Amino acid sequence: MNRQQIKRLNEIEDKIQRIAEEMGLTITDVEFEIVSSRKMIESMAYRFTTNFSHWSFGRDYDKQKTIYEHHGAGIPYETVWNSIPPKAYLVETNPVILNILVMAHVYGHVDFNLENRYMRNASDYMDLAREARSAEKRFKGYERKYGLESYEQTIDSAFSVCWHLPPDLLSEQEEEEVLRRRLIEMKTQRIRDIHKREFHQDKSEIETLKKEIEEIQGKTPPVPRYDILRYVLEKSPKPLADWQKDIISTIREQTKFFEHQKRCKLLNEGWATFVHMYIMRKLYEEGHITQEEHIEYSKFHSKVTQPSTKTLNWYNVGLKLYQDLVYRWDRGMHGKEFHELKDPDKWVSFDKEEHKGVQKIFEVRKNYTDRMAIEEFFDEAFIRDAEIYLWNEQMDPRTGEIKQIIAEEDARNIKRVLKSYFSLYGTPVITIEDGNYRQNRELYLKHEFTGQELNPMLESGALENLHYLWGKPVHLETVEIERDNKDEPSGVRKILHTYDGKNHNIEKYKIEKE
Repeated sequence: MNRQQIKRLNEIEDKIQRIAEEMGLTITDVEFEIVSSRKMIESMAYRFTTNFSHWSFGRDYDKQKTIYEHHGAGIPYETVWNSIPPKAYLVETNPVILNILVMAHVYGHVDFNLENRYMRNASDYMDLAREARSAEKRFKGYERKYGLESYEQTIDSAFSVCWHLPPDLLSEQEEEEVLRRRLIEMKTQRIRDIHKREFHQDKSEIETLKKEIEEIQGKTPPVPRYDILRYVLEKSPKPLADWQKDIISTIREQTKFFEHQKRCKLLNEGWATFVHMYIMRKLYEEGHITQEEHIEYSKFHSKVTQPSTKTLNWYNVGLKLYQDLVYRWDRGMHGKEFHELKDPDKWVSFDKEEHKGVQKIFEVRKNYTDRMAIEEFFDEAFIRDAEIYLWNEQMDPRTGEIKQIIAEEDARNIKRVLKSYFSLYGTPVITIEDGNYRQNRELYLKHEFTGQELNPMLESGALENLHYLWGKPVHLETVEIERDNKDEPSGVRKILHTYDGKNHNIEKYKIEKE
């Protein structure tokens, strides 16, 4: 990229900022850096511009580099970090019009990150890019001092359970002793209230409450917890060295940063796409980009928003959602009056001329997560119009070609699957039930079964890694689905999977019919 092109990008950015402000976006200065394709691939693999070293990052780098070199694909149009100030990369080998598109798209992300209530509450993690640079230096010292094997095993172990976080990341988790005292006080107050009654003083209820208080006093944690790495940092009997705690804590903080982003990815990418469409159209109308550039931009845009049969295209579905909201709220196609219409023909002609579409999408980008949006706006009409299906691969018996076929097109079933995925984000829910199991400081975990079995290989590996951090036997209560002679589900069998540092033991102890 030559100086003239860089100068033009600087001039275009000023115009993008102006248009974004006129659109009503919240903006701030963005640090755009022009980098090589290699640097872009590194940022994808290492998650930040600079980060600590680990074999998995190198693996991801090699994979992405191979795809790019052999297929001419794999470089993202944009990579933006929700830091202070926001930082984004532009690839030097990209056409100028593509980098203009990237800048417009980035300003959409910046607005979303600044204004969305969920992302705004994650601002404590916005300096992690700077922290990642610091971690790189510290971790190199740990690797030299304590050896590659111990260094990588600590990281492997933390990575294997790092995504097991509280379902509500914004909830304030009380310290264990504070929570214990509060729970005991609540139950003690209930006992006092029972004693104050003139009638119906239930002695059995009092005894039950006293037993519960006694159990809480000696139990850790007093109630189940989700944040496995935090509990390990606080309670591991190993004990962990300070350098290991630093590694675990750093990985936990980085994971929470990306978990916040993951839970708004559909709305965030859809919003940035909606914004870049508006900005690019205005740039063309004002004569800042030529007709040929606009045609070239349209090709890139079409490629980004093309529907996929292999995965949910965030750009495609997110954009369609905002467009649908504009259409419906402009015409008043919401609320009791509209939904009580029985005749589909009347839906088409329904128009109260409310013109509240723009207001509505700004409200959604401010107050919603992906899960909330799916729950409220993914009705049968939208799922059908957006052509959202569940797909399966099937081999053509004549040609051997693998094809994608529609496995589910019922909107109700599709919405149920989407709600489930966007509630758990593909991560099994594991709770810490007891950190002093069998009065021996053994760790007892429980899998909240939602219909999906755990992957046996990943399950065994995670228990081995967790044992490395805990230093005592670890137990996982989960289930396996029983099947009849026709391989149909017939019930579930509860199992207890134990790893003691040397051996795996699976005890099957109860069967429940569905």
